[in-house]
Amino acid sequence: MNRLSKMSAVAVVCCSLVATASTLTAAQKILSVDVQKVFENYEVAKASRAARSEAIAAADRELKEMYDSMVKLQEEISELNEKAENATLVDTAREKFRDEVTQKIETLRIKEGEFMRLRQDVNRKLAERRNKEFIEQNREIEEVAAGIAKAQKADIVLARIAVLYINDSLDITQLVIDKLNEKK
Repeated sequence: MNRLSKMSAVAVVCCSLVATASTLTAAQKILSVDVQKVFENYEVAKASRAARSEAIAAADRELKEMYDSMVKLQEEISELNEKAENATLVDTAREKFRDEVTQKIETLRIKEGEFMRLRQDVNRKLAERRNKEFIEQNREIEEVAAGIAKAQKADIVLARIAVLYINDSLDITQLVIDKLNEKK
């Protein structure tokens, strides 16, 4: 087979595939959902974000209190070190200040460890909470979108972010938001 015949055969096959794909796509109804917009307007998701913000603020206050107490302890250590360096002190008084410094340094180390553990624990718990809520809310969004798709006899629902263009009449974002907010 000469080169021109091969190219013609390939062209015919390509045209057949395009025609078949066009026929299949034309028969399908495709809808889209702006998932980000749904999350932004879903009342349950808004309430979850607000509750997480409150939890973060409470944790920040607790961490700040701990941090402030560590700063105060560091200041006390500095003051005791200055007192211990006073040349007019007798050795027993100097030793007393140094012992206090040693005790406060140990207390500071313990507080620093507690601070780090608390911060890590708070971050872990908040991340777990956010992930759990996201998974649950995403499941609810998928269920509602699937229900709307079935009611409209659609074959596919795509996330709007994955679509370069879709006719606005095929966007069910507001319907999803409305149905979700009705359920709450």
